[in-house]
Parts: sequence; structure tokens; C-alpha cells
Amino acid sequence: MNPTTPICPKCGYDQSGEIATWETQCPLEGRCPECGLDFAWCDVFDPVLNDLYWYSEHAKSILGMIWRTPRTLWMLALPHRFWREVDVVKRVSVYRLFAWALIIVAAMHLLVAILNGYVAWTQHNWSNRSWTLAQYLQEYRGHGVAEIIFDGFAYPYFNAVPQAYSSKWSLYITPGWSGAWYEYLIKPLVFETGFIMLWLVVLLAIPQSRRIAQIRSAHMIRAMILSVMILVLTYELTWSNRLVYELTINKMYWQLSRVVVPAAVIWQLVFWASAIGIGWRVRPWKLLVTLGTVAALLGGLALSIYVFLGSIS
Repeated sequence: MNPTTPICPKCGYDQSGEIATWETQCPLEGRCPECGLDFAWCDVFDPVLNDLYWYSEHAKSILGMIWRTPRTLWMLALPHRFWREVDVVKRVSVYRLFAWALIIVAAMHLLVAILNGYVAWTQHNWSNRSWTLAQYLQEYRGHGVAEIIFDGFAYPYFNAVPQAYSSKWSLYITPGWSGAWYEYLIKPLVFETGFIMLWLVVLLAIPQSRRIAQIRSAHMIRAMILSVMILVLTYELTWSNRLVYELTINKMYWQLSRVVVPAAVIWQLVFWASAIGIGWRVRPWKLLVTLGTVAALLGGLALSIYVFLGSIS
């Protein structure tokens, strides 16, 4: 659609017909004949005027995204507060939001990779030789650095081992132990994954739900990006907690990781319900929230059972 076309912020309905009925002056407020949303005409003609100063999606540069990140994450911590500010009237920039989510996930993974690389160094092949890190790097040079970096990002799913062939060093990469995939990657994510998938099915694939919501796809994509970002951060926090346990041998740290996943599931419940009832202004919202929540919970449970049965078969 032409970006200059005046559309309803919620459902995307073309408001040109309404504008054509004006005779002498432009009213300050209007109502969409398709979804019934009340809006200010200035928000339709120039959505940028309604941008939020603290929201990373509305930043004009990568540096601006990073600068606004603490406040954005703080607002996201309480979904009902976030959606009260980031409602259907606010401009949607899917590409900027996706770029910001990638930056956050990459930064978090980099922090975890540093800790993970140290754990790999203390537990993996060459650490048993009682070498210091300096001695190891001196022996293997660039291949030693490459192993630490690779293991930091990929261990225990993949292992990198420096090996010598005909007096020439190379980096040998092997798959990690099979149990790691289920225990440390799939298990923390499976319920949330099924939960998000079923919410999208309810909103996108069921005609009755789409009629009730009357919402632009861009708003759904915004919610999906934020929801999946929290899903990935849940994994990173869970894995980093496991790494701390490996380093300290303190079971208190491992017990803390069991709080992260349930807390993330509760956050997802509140996030999607708040998006529909507060952010998207869906009416009636209770029916759609109930149907979507029940379906999402069943979807998460079904996927968890399926993965669990597959892991023991």
C-alpha cells in the first residue's frame, strides 16, 4: 500500500472515502467505519508525530536503538504497561524492531559465549594438561584462539579441537553429545515455542478470530518479534545459569534456573492478553483472550509431551 494512503492505525482500512466527505474543514477526530476505532486525524496523516521517545523501534539509528534499550526492556517487563503505551495508534516499523531484537539477542549471546568459552576451557580436552591459558595459546597460536571462540558460541552442541596433521595444525569440529540438545536447548524452549505457535494460529488462521481482532498484520508481527525475543533470552538466561553452576558447583544457582522458564511462560500469558485487550483495543477482548490462551497452553503442553516422548524413545 502506498505509504501516503491514510489508513486506520488498527485495521488498515483506507480512510480516503471518509476524507472525501469533508466539505468545509478537517475534523480533529474520526472513527474507522470498518473496525470502529476512534482516532485523531493527525495520527493518520503523520504517524511519526506519535512516536515514543523511549521505544527502540521508533529510534532513527542503531545507536538510538541501543540508547533506548534499557527503558524499552524495563517497559516490556510489565506487558500491560508496555501495551498501554505501544498501542495500535503507534507507528509500526517491523524492520527496525527486528534489527533491534537481533542486536539484543546477539549481545546476550556474546556475554554468555564468554562464560561458555571459559567453561569449555576448564572442562574440555586440553585443560587436563595443567596448562595456563597463556601456555595453551602459545602452543596452538591462532588455532587455540579459534577453539576458545568456537566453543564459546557452540559448546556443548559442537566441539572444536586443534589437531596436528603432518606438522600442520588444523581445527577439528565435531558434534556435541546428543543429550545436550534436549537438556539445554529444546527443554527450556519447547513449551514457550508451542505457546507462541498456537497464539499465531489462533490470530492468523482462524477466520472468526481474525474478524474479532480486525487488526493489521504489522501489529501481530510486532508482538511475535517481541515474544520470540523473550523466548530466546529465556534460553540464554537458562544456559548462563547452568554455566555458573558448572563453575561454582553451587546448586543454588541451578535452582534459580528453574524459576526462569515458568516466569517466562507467565510473561507470555500476560503479554498476549495485554496486547489484545490493551494494545490492540479488540472488542470483545475477553472471548479472544480466553480462546487464544487455552489453545496456546494446550499447544505448549502438546509440543512438550511430543518432544519428551521422542527423547525417551
